[in-house]
Amino acid sequence: MKVCIILNGEVKDYIKTKEIILEENYDYIIGADGGCNHLFKMNIIPNYIVGDLDSIEREVIEYYENKNVIFKRYPSHKDETDSEICIYLAKSLGADEIDLFATLGGRIDHTLANIGLMNYIKENSIRPRILTSEEEIFMVKNETINLKGKKGDTISVISINGESKGVTLEKLEYPLDNAIVNHLSPLGISNVMLEDECIISIDDGCALIIRNFNI
Repeated sequence: MKVCIILNGEVKDYIKTKEIILEENYDYIIGADGGCNHLFKMNIIPNYIVGDLDSIEREVIEYYENKNVIFKRYPSHKDETDSEICIYLAKSLGADEIDLFATLGGRIDHTLANIGLMNYIKENSIRPRILTSEEEIFMVKNETINLKGKKGDTISVISINGESKGVTLEKLEYPLDNAIVNHLSPLGISNVMLEDECIISIDDGCALIIRNFNI
């Protein structure tokens, strides 16, 4: 089951972002507080709106109330962020894939925290992905993935949570074979897909995989 969560970060291109959301055909769409302002501008109706509602515009609340969207209101003083609560909800709905939109940009602390949420999602056996109109971000941990894209797309592999061992990159301009990529090392930055698919394998470690679209 695929769930989409819209946060309150930056959306550079509403038209392209809306196209991506509609093409993914999500089972559920969840708006996190101010993220619903983005949904409103894209004329997308979520299944749920979650948060303390301190960032969502009043006209947006009224619009979605009239559309019978389910609101889950929480106090402003709470231990969890709105993003975390949305993930808890997606998990309870049975999600095995969660895509996060409007995750980057804005305050750097929020951006870093939202990227960190990918690790929490991954630990719950759910596949996390961050999507923008220009890129997608995966998390690979002790596994091999076949990443689909387009020839010429830029691929970056950034090791997090320490070094990554047994890193193998295939069908990329700069391949690796059983290499070690140190924590936040620039070694894996700005590789290029030679075909419409590449293979990324990490035997022991965790890395972010960023694919920038070749438009």
